[in-house]
Amino acid sequence: MLTLVVSGASADPLPLLETTALRSPFSAACNGKPDATPLPVDPRTLVVPGVNKPGAAVQFNAFWVDLHTPPAPFVSNLAPNPQTCGEFRASVARGRSNISTKGYFQPFSNSLAYYNMYMLWGYLIRPSDFDEQIINRYGLAKAPFRNPYPLPWENPNLTQGGSGQLPLGLVQEKDANGRYTGNIGSSCSGCHDSRLGTEQEAGFTWGRSSDASDSGLIQSDLFRSTGVGNVLQLAPVPWSVGRGSSDAIGIVDLLPALFDMDALSLAPSLLEYFPTHAGGMSRAPNWWQRAYKTRQFWDGALTSDNVRSEMAFGVANLGLSPAQRRGLTAEFEDNDNFFVSLSPPLYPTTINTALAEQGAVLFHERDLWANGANANIPKAAGNGSCASCHGVYSPRYAANPAYLPDPRLKGVAGVVTPIETIRTDPARKELMADERKRRAWNTSFLAYNDQAPNHGPFYDDIIMSALRRVPRSAYDNGQGPVYSPEGPNIWLKPFGYIAPPLYGAWASAPFFHNGSVPTLWDVLKPSDRPKVWKRKQTAANALGSNAGYDMSYAAYDFAKLGWKVTALACGDVPARDPFIPCSQEMATPDILFANIANLVANYNSLAYQSPPPITQKQIRSRMIFNSHLYGLGNEGHDFTQSLTDSERWAVIEYMKTL
Repeated sequence: MLTLVVSGASADPLPLLETTALRSPFSAACNGKPDATPLPVDPRTLVVPGVNKPGAAVQFNAFWVDLHTPPAPFVSNLAPNPQTCGEFRASVARGRSNISTKGYFQPFSNSLAYYNMYMLWGYLIRPSDFDEQIINRYGLAKAPFRNPYPLPWENPNLTQGGSGQLPLGLVQEKDANGRYTGNIGSSCSGCHDSRLGTEQEAGFTWGRSSDASDSGLIQSDLFRSTGVGNVLQLAPVPWSVGRGSSDAIGIVDLLPALFDMDALSLAPSLLEYFPTHAGGMSRAPNWWQRAYKTRQFWDGALTSDNVRSEMAFGVANLGLSPAQRRGLTAEFEDNDNFFVSLSPPLYPTTINTALAEQGAVLFHERDLWANGANANIPKAAGNGSCASCHGVYSPRYAANPAYLPDPRLKGVAGVVTPIETIRTDPARKELMADERKRRAWNTSFLAYNDQAPNHGPFYDDIIMSALRRVPRSAYDNGQGPVYSPEGPNIWLKPFGYIAPPLYGAWASAPFFHNGSVPTLWDVLKPSDRPKVWKRKQTAANALGSNAGYDMSYAAYDFAKLGWKVTALACGDVPARDPFIPCSQEMATPDILFANIANLVANYNSLAYQSPPPITQKQIRSRMIFNSHLYGLGNEGHDFTQSLTDSERWAVIEYMKTL
């Protein structure tokens, strides 16, 4: 039947496969065009209530909310979006510069401590391959641009920042006057950028989220490097429990406890602290998907027209004034346009076009619930195909009104799949299930509540902030009226996970929101998923430490599209407690904390902690993915069990074209 469908459609003038290299709509429209060229309609803005056609294959439910032209009664106070290619290019250039050179995060180390980091590793003399060991130890990548820090004998402001070179993911801070300070902290690229392939195998492409960085190890070493920073190891922030994911989203728990959410002034208080559920570890989304995402975060909580959620770690920088924190909005508008301009890399080896075309038909037409399959899994709206959640990518299907109401929606992913259907690990989905958390967010500057006509002035002093906490808290707890007005950037009540766009999926392993599935084959064949697995690693140093993940093509499975891994068996003893996770190669402190998390983190996020990785056993065990840990389950997306192996290979071949 599949062969008949493909051959019968061969007369269609539109191709089954996408062939353009530029996937960003604005970048493609402006390629080679003069600055005065008007920008096309942003396809994401078309995904609004009323867009769906009855019976169509895709039924959007993750709707765009325009914050630059907000719904009544809100009034925009934002600068207009770029209208021409020239304005877009200028904004993109500013955003790229920001992401490359600015340290939005709180710096926790300095250049001298960084230079001497080798002493933490057990060396007496600084090794000649120090920079390479930094990259391997922390799971970072070589920066594709000058990223300076001063050597101990250098003044950074007399040496253009210094002659040292930081990896992508770390950055030297500048002060308000643009002068280097010598302080070093993490950058946005630490989670949102990485390399697939060596420098000899592939050029650098912005926006591939990191699947190798160990946020917990980076922060622990930065704290330890200064000595005085050791006290920060006690902070109740589980940076990460392993590599390639972090608890960055958990900052939404802490922000209302630290800041007046209406003015962003530092005013710590427990009145708006609701640590009721830990979201667990999540992978950062690929920046190159931004141009096709209608909603942000894995639960589709916020409109993608919002940039203030991206500012969260900048807001948490204690060196900024309230006005400076609020002023980050304009910078992040440029940063967002930089993300929107990005496209994923093209698949680097040969593609079987005939098989890929079969995969395109399957992807868009194959009802995974047909013939009684998946009877125990509720079928979501749409035609039951991969496209019904992830969107339409084939030019031929995009032009068919039975699939999309407008061909400009090609590639747009605007569907939140209910948890009852997707059935992946629910921990992240439940992060904001507590209505008190959502109320605190929805009446905050981050929700753009300054667009409310009754907002009033900002109160930046700590006394007023503390006083305002009382009526804000009463509202949060449902015991009083709205005090600070709501904004249009509402955090929706969670009900599932948003299906990501699939451009660049071939290069996006590991998969799922928590990075729990190593290959696309394993996504499509749930029974093959390893529970505990280990990726290929680089060689250790002379001391037997600082091995990293092998990011070369040799470590990547170009057939199954993902990382080559070794499945590991559990190391528990027969008398194990039912809550003890599979503890293969885990250090004892980590096992203890993991047990506490598995028991309590679903009820209190303070129970979700990870001890600082200091010993070599801790560092090595964090390089093993363990799906038995809290929030790291690899279950779900199991409606693909109805596919045959030959159908899976065809769909995978199609993914290589995106």
